[in-house]
Amino acid sequence: MGSIALHDVTKRFDNGQEALRNVSLTFDEGSMAFLTGHSGAGKSTFLKLLLLLQLPTQGQIVVNGVNISQLPRRRIPRYRQHLGAVFQDHHLLSDRTVLENVALPLVVTSMRARDIATRARAALSMVGLLAKERLYPSHLSAGEQQRVGIARAVVNRPNLLLADEPTGNLDPALSREVMGLFVNFRRIGATVIVATHDQHLIETMGVRVIELDSGRVIRDEAPGA
Repeated sequence: MGSIALHDVTKRFDNGQEALRNVSLTFDEGSMAFLTGHSGAGKSTFLKLLLLLQLPTQGQIVVNGVNISQLPRRRIPRYRQHLGAVFQDHHLLSDRTVLENVALPLVVTSMRARDIATRARAALSMVGLLAKERLYPSHLSAGEQQRVGIARAVVNRPNLLLADEPTGNLDPALSREVMGLFVNFRRIGATVIVATHDQHLIETMGVRVIELDSGRVIRDEAPGA
């Protein structure tokens, strides 16, 4: 599911505001890109369309050869099983341990409890927090909580990983650490799209940069271009 193509995608809300306007982009399987632009430029809407939290007003979004905006409602949960999403506010459950928070996406499946625990621990190991699996979120630092959110997003081994301002509450050192995790997921085959306004990270990470302004693509720059 790693390949993505947007063809003349527009998203217009009932009040007439156009969050995206005639956007055409492609993402190869296993690629990584930063999505940037000022507040209100359309970054979050872009990600919500890929998550099928919203539908485009016009145009097509094709993921692995399937026009997802035409998916029957009954197939949307299965489509989302192949996605991972990370947000600035990670919404960890305070009454669940770190391990239980990470395991949540698998609990809704028919996976055996033993296998769920194994997968959740593997995800925690990837973000360096296996030793804290029994702690509760309130006992973690902000950076650790964000890493738990990332582990939860990748526990189902998604083909597509989306992140919306994942470093917005972190200091520069932690921000770079978190971005390094996304680079690692790309290396194991996931397509990664990160919406961020952190210009320093954008300039130093050496990946594709797509800039939006008032819903239009005004820059699409590959590494080394």
